[in-house]
Formats: sequence, C-alpha cells, structure tokens
Amino acid sequence: MAYLPEERETVINYDELEDCWYFESNVRRHVTQILKMEHAFESVEKEIENDFCIYVRAKLSNLEDFSVNPFVKNKRKMSELQKQTLEKARKSILR
Repeated sequence: MAYLPEERETVINYDELEDCWYFESNVRRHVTQILKMEHAFESVEKEIENDFCIYVRAKLSNLEDFSVNPFVKNKRKMSELQKQTLEKARKSILR
C-alpha cells in the first residue's frame, strides 16, 4: 500500500565503523534520486507496488568515488538579470 503523506520520510545515517552511508526513503523524489544513482550503491532493497518503487533502502560504501554532504548550506540567489546572463553563457559554451 502506498504511504500516506504523514508516513513519508527520508532517513540518512552514517556508520563510522563501516565507513558507509545508509539511505531509507519512501518520499517519491528521494526514491527517484537514489534509483538514478543505483550504480553507486553496494546494495539496494526496493519495495514495489503496481510496478512502482515506493520504498528504497540503500548502502553506499564506495566513498572514494561518491560523496554525501548532509549539511545545510546557503542557496545561491540570483536576480533575473544574473539568471539570464548565466543562461546565455551556458548556451554559448554548448555551441
């Protein structure tokens, strides 16, 4: 059965003894992000309902090639002019 909004959560734990991260989530956008990077994880357990993954538990132990940063940082805020300038620069690089 799909999870109700009040039941949805994402938990990320670091195990210092094993030097690995554990991810558990039933939040749709977080499940999707984990599955997009499934190749990075040592193990991935999935709960499937109606051909959709509604829960995932994953272990990340390859910290030489992948990183996790759970700390809060300031968002970059730009004016509309700065956004347009950045977009123009990106487009000219892609040409």
